[in-house]
Amino acid sequence: MRNEKRKVQMQSAKLPLKAVAIVALVLLAVSSAVISVDAHMPGAKPLPEFELEPISIYDGDTLIDISLDDIGDYHGEICVCGGCAFRATQLGISKILGDEIPARDDIKIVSRLPTPGSRDCFQYITGTGPGIETKTKGEYKVILPDGTAVVNLSNKDLKKASKDNTLDNFRFEVCRKSTGECFEVVLKLGVFSEDYFELRKKVKFGIPENATSEEKALFKSEWEDTRDKFLTSPDWELFEDVEEPEEEEPDVVGGATFLSILVIGLILLVALVHSRKKAS
Repeated sequence: MRNEKRKVQMQSAKLPLKAVAIVALVLLAVSSAVISVDAHMPGAKPLPEFELEPISIYDGDTLIDISLDDIGDYHGEICVCGGCAFRATQLGISKILGDEIPARDDIKIVSRLPTPGSRDCFQYITGTGPGIETKTKGEYKVILPDGTAVVNLSNKDLKKASKDNTLDNFRFEVCRKSTGECFEVVLKLGVFSEDYFELRKKVKFGIPENATSEEKALFKSEWEDTRDKFLTSPDWELFEDVEEPEEEEPDVVGGATFLSILVIGLILLVALVHSRKKAS
């Protein structure tokens, strides 16, 4: 009897272990089917070499330079949305203030993009994010294209709101609060590939169905390419209403004039030398 009881106890102890193993396998399968929205891009290739000027602002009476690396450190890495937000802020400030350096508390940014990467960039620049040492604060808001204000800027709520992101979300108003001047930075069509947002939905949210391994690989490649564009492409290739600077053409007229003056000078010099020889 005792042996039978022991067998029954051992069998009942094994059952929970089997159940735990099955549940673990199911959870693993589900987690591998959809890339977590908390993850940026697992296994992404290294950043390309890039040179971007920092954003200079006055925090009270202190001049600070904010680099894209600073944004990456604050957010956790340099991602598509963080790179775009940084470039958009650079452009907006230059359009409103030219070479003038703005005060942090005079900057207002209204973003249509509900993502943690863009949030961390804009909050770092305006001094409105957690853990930022700052004397002054600007202003940062998220208002979706349909006019809905995103009040809760937690990762959870932003990711939920970002599910239906399209190119139309990549619009940012950069304003000077003291004068009311604003410039809307609008991303150009073609910066993202045509299937980018459809793939993003599948890969990150499993909508309308989970992405295949081929679709995951394609999205990873497109994500990397788009991120790199924000690091290396000029403003006129990224944003609307930015004119490509004209190439300076060689000054043919000026060169010809200089050559003519030089020839005339030589002729006069030769004539002068010749006349002196005659006189002597």
